[in-house]
Amino acid sequence: MAPLANQQGHPSFSSSTSTTFFTHDPWTYDVFLSFRGKDTRTNFTDHLYKALSDKGIYTFIDRELIGGKKISPSLLKAIEESRISLIVFSENYASSRWCLDELVEILRCKTSTKQIVWPIFYKVDPSHVRNQKNSFGDAFADINCRFKDSTEKVQRWRRALRQAASLKGYTCKAGESEATFINHIVEEILIVVLNRTFWNVAKYPVGIQSHVQDVEMLLDVGGNGRFMVGIWGASGIGKTTIAKAIWNEIAHKFEGSCFLPNVRENSVPQYGGLIQLQETLLQEILGGKKLKIASTDKGISIIHKLLRLKKILLILDDVNQLEQLDNLAGVGWFGEGSRVIITTQDSGLLKCHGIELIYEVQKLFDYQALELFSLNAFGIKEPPNDYLELAQRAIAYAQGLPLAITLLGSHLRNKGIHRWQAILDGYEGEPYLGIQKILRKSYDALENSMQQVFLDIACFFKGEDKDYVIQVLRSCKQKVSQDCIEVLVEKAIITIECNRIWMHDLLEKMGKDIVHEECPIEPGKRSRLWFHEDVYHVLTGNTGTGKIKGIMMEFPKPNAITLNATSFSGMDNLEILINRNAILSGHIKYLPNELRFLDWGQCQLRSLPSKFYAMHLAVFNMPCGSMRKLQKFKYMPKLTSLYLSGCQFLKKIPDLFGIPNIKWLNLSKCTSLVEVDDSVGLLDKLVELNLDGCFKLTRFATTLRLKSLERLCLRNCGRLESFPEIEDKLESLLILNIGESGIRGLPSSTAYLAGITFMSACYCDNLTFTSLRSIYGLQRLTTFGNKVNSDSNISLALPKLVFFNLQGCNLSESKFVLPLDFWFTFTFLDLSGNNVFRGTGCIRKFANLWFLRLNGCKGLQEIPELLRPSVDRVLLPNCTSLEKFPKLPQGVRWLDLVNCHRLGGYEITENFLLNQVPHAVFEIILRGNAFPKWVSCCKNATVCRYPDVEDKEEYVGGCEFSFEIPPNLEWETSRLVLCVSYHYPYFDDAKILINGKLVNEVWIGDTSATEIEDTNVRLKCVPLLDRQKLRVGEEPTHLQQGNMCQVIFHMQGAGPMPVISCGVHLLGHQVADVSGSAIAVDDDITMNESTSCVGKRPCGSDITAVDDHDLQEQSLCSSSEPADHPKRGHIDIEEEYKVRKLISVRNNQ
Repeated sequence: MAPLANQQGHPSFSSSTSTTFFTHDPWTYDVFLSFRGKDTRTNFTDHLYKALSDKGIYTFIDRELIGGKKISPSLLKAIEESRISLIVFSENYASSRWCLDELVEILRCKTSTKQIVWPIFYKVDPSHVRNQKNSFGDAFADINCRFKDSTEKVQRWRRALRQAASLKGYTCKAGESEATFINHIVEEILIVVLNRTFWNVAKYPVGIQSHVQDVEMLLDVGGNGRFMVGIWGASGIGKTTIAKAIWNEIAHKFEGSCFLPNVRENSVPQYGGLIQLQETLLQEILGGKKLKIASTDKGISIIHKLLRLKKILLILDDVNQLEQLDNLAGVGWFGEGSRVIITTQDSGLLKCHGIELIYEVQKLFDYQALELFSLNAFGIKEPPNDYLELAQRAIAYAQGLPLAITLLGSHLRNKGIHRWQAILDGYEGEPYLGIQKILRKSYDALENSMQQVFLDIACFFKGEDKDYVIQVLRSCKQKVSQDCIEVLVEKAIITIECNRIWMHDLLEKMGKDIVHEECPIEPGKRSRLWFHEDVYHVLTGNTGTGKIKGIMMEFPKPNAITLNATSFSGMDNLEILINRNAILSGHIKYLPNELRFLDWGQCQLRSLPSKFYAMHLAVFNMPCGSMRKLQKFKYMPKLTSLYLSGCQFLKKIPDLFGIPNIKWLNLSKCTSLVEVDDSVGLLDKLVELNLDGCFKLTRFATTLRLKSLERLCLRNCGRLESFPEIEDKLESLLILNIGESGIRGLPSSTAYLAGITFMSACYCDNLTFTSLRSIYGLQRLTTFGNKVNSDSNISLALPKLVFFNLQGCNLSESKFVLPLDFWFTFTFLDLSGNNVFRGTGCIRKFANLWFLRLNGCKGLQEIPELLRPSVDRVLLPNCTSLEKFPKLPQGVRWLDLVNCHRLGGYEITENFLLNQVPHAVFEIILRGNAFPKWVSCCKNATVCRYPDVEDKEEYVGGCEFSFEIPPNLEWETSRLVLCVSYHYPYFDDAKILINGKLVNEVWIGDTSATEIEDTNVRLKCVPLLDRQKLRVGEEPTHLQQGNMCQVIFHMQGAGPMPVISCGVHLLGHQVADVSGSAIAVDDDITMNESTSCVGKRPCGSDITAVDDHDLQEQSLCSSSEPADHPKRGHIDIEEEYKVRKLISVRNNQ
């Protein structure tokens, strides 16, 4: 037979990125016609073909008259690629071996590809076909003679006829109207074709495939049970696109399927409401005429009754109300094997409906965003060189949001470079209006109070600490729910990273535009002011009105503003006043009495205005200010937080009984403070009291009756000699820090500290261990410094002690004596800086020891071989006499041998690392700049300079390696050794990717504050794959040969331009680097090499390298910022600047 000719026209799809296997219908033809040519070619079949074609049903018909012994490959291909096969059984059908072979192939596809097969009995009796009687019997009498040597083939044809004739089909009897008969068949087929229509996914479905695979793993199509899966993410992130692609992939595997788009909009009565959606659901799954449903309750009953035994696929797109799920997809409504997919912006809604499988859609990676943008703007995967910079600007604006990328790229297509520049500079008109219109739906769906929270975050608090923001919001006049932040997270409007609130730049801009629209011309008539020019205009021009609810003063650089006595006089409803960096001067006689939140660092006011009545004030933050007296604080009934850290002129804290609701009181670094009134010890709602660094403090509360107190810090109070008496049980007090204070002893009433778990008494020269005997609940104890009496042994009876830090106590093993009970309670032990030698055998006795640190024990030559199996981390940095590696138990995951110089590089062999614990993380620093010879891949990094805001010498650098994965690599035990040689302090991380997917990310930084004396080599042995980076449900057992592993180093540091080398080695294998060297660079970076390098990025920290007792101790006093204290930090100006810079860098990325 000739190649497929005379087919009905059909659009063809290119093989470009615009199409993938799941974006279009996998069937080439809707219908394949099988018929006996001499019976029906010019009459019935021809009429049927035309009727199908007229309805747009793409049909294959063989118009060739050429016979043959075998079906041609092209005809077999046509059968396989058809959704439906119509078999026209006519009088002489069985006399054609060609027809019989077609029939066998059609039935094979019915089984293998779930093809729909409908027989048409044209003027023949179905029983004659099934039982081979009459003309079918005569045909087989002849076949038996002609194929007497092929009995198996004959039997195959007979079985095919029996099977086909037993299927549900259509019978056209003699004398029946063929036109009516044909129209009935076409209408039935049209329903199937339309119901099985594949959704148009996207013109350029970049990045969709991996999402589809992830969700399919959650769906487990073909498995048992009934699953509901949520697809969750922000507006424009691609939820609907992913759902369409999944539909195209799996819909044919179900008995019935229904995709209900725009449920949010269509569930509104004016668009049909939930009843119409119920009717559509039933019609699409069951076919036939649409059922009429009287009410939603009736609809629920009908859906459950008709679909309870049917295996269906239901996709509900853009759901925003629980009522929609309750009326369209109740739990257990559908048959075994059914799957329901819901796309939504509200993960809380999914959880309320009992849906546990929730897939969060992430933003596009930069390389994906650039590809998608380029395809829309140029029709190619990469932009032309002269447009690259502008394309990167567009990508930075869109921040990985597919909607914004697509609209931007499409709008810029076929425009010249000058038009590009104008559009990207303007941020007005199209395509921005189109983007904002879609994003605005998220805002409009919020209730009023949540809209106000959204606007506050968009205008003031992006990048701020979550607890600080919650404290601001709860202080305002308009009450918000306790979980307002969680609600916005669930609705994919904000995210929380490292306890800071982040929002997409496009949502931030939308929020600020909404406020700007309140009064485009006069900023004093808007609800919120944040733009520095508007703030300056209003404060210096006295144009503020009662419309203003919040002001944030944050200028590009510190700016002086001279206020007059009435600068705030018109702002009677001002509730939030935050000053980040404005230098305010002048005489202020008025502050609005409606103020709820006042955050004004370095305030020059010596006292508050006389007519300011702070009845509503909840938060008062004036760190590093000029306050001298607190006379206004005698009655502030709603005040919960008083933050006066660094107020150097403050000498006395007066009676505070007038602020009974105070929870957080921070007076740290008030270096002139001498006296704190006794009333402070009786504030029963006080949670934290911080007096760190009050060097002159001599008089503190004599009695503590603080039943809510959780943290008390008296560190660096050198003149304070006595600790208050405890009148009653303080079960809530968890953390006590009296380190470096003058306290001579703890009263016996410390026995009332029943809940204390952490205590620091570092360098309390006059304090004895016996003072602690009464604190029976103590679980964590830090060092007493180096004043331990050389004649006494350490002997404590603290049966709950799990953490013991004795850094720098000048101990030897003979002085380290503990009661027997301690051997079972200790989990953390730190003997850093002590005089321990080989004699550390007592360490073996700690049955549950998890963490051991012996930093700087310069006499230590080796540690015991028989550490307990419970040990997880062994830190031995700066043990310069250590000569032998320890024999480690199987549980150890972290070994630190930094600056153990006697070990020497010769000890670091590949076999040593291979023979150590398979899952351990090793980090080793050696002197010199040479890597071990067994390291496979080495090269110099590209390093370049960039200007810092303080004109410091800073640099960034990068290095990249790529190598092919060896055959059948076991991912669970495979490890990489990452190497860096350096001379100056730096921050460094490495990203590990397999075939472009991130599978691990590792910190390899050195955060030393000064220049390192010699060049050093840092080796870090890490797992190749981090399970948390794998796709949902993915369980790889082998990494196949040919997969590519990519390792990308990024580094940032301070000091002269260094020479940095990097290396990578796959343990147990020699691999070759096949990478290129091109790495992108910012325009404002000056390079010292011709090759490009990485752009600026904020430096981070490696939490695995910091043990949690350090974190607790630092959070207690050093930062004056306990983890749950909802306020900004002002105590350390340099630290605050670093945080602000980090946020600024992130916002500019």
